[in-house]
Amino acid sequence: MRAYLPMTIDGVRNFYLQKSCVPEIVYAPTIKFITANPELDDEEAEYEISMIAARASGGFVIAVELAEKEVSQHNEETIEILHEIIWDRVEALFVYDSVEDELTWYATQEVGDYLQSVGNK
Repeated sequence: MRAYLPMTIDGVRNFYLQKSCVPEIVYAPTIKFITANPELDDEEAEYEISMIAARASGGFVIAVELAEKEVSQHNEETIEILHEIIWDRVEALFVYDSVEDELTWYATQEVGDYLQSVGNK
């Protein structure tokens, strides 16, 4: 299951350096969300959830891949997980532009360079 972690730049930097994090909130296209939005296909549901996470974030969203066995509860738009998330589960970094209401995608191998380019902002 694809899940989305809303973060600040400091949260992204800490996750990248520590290689693990315990997120406060994890957005995902849950059973409840999919049932409430039957007009969305899988890709559209993931996009909508990523945008919900982005709008709730400090400008950054980490996309991770989780196994169903790692989920303890499905809520409306979020899930609760059993353990910390390790960096190896990261699929991408999204940077949210709140003016344009859009996401810019960075592959995991680009995150280090991106963090260096933004410095301590």
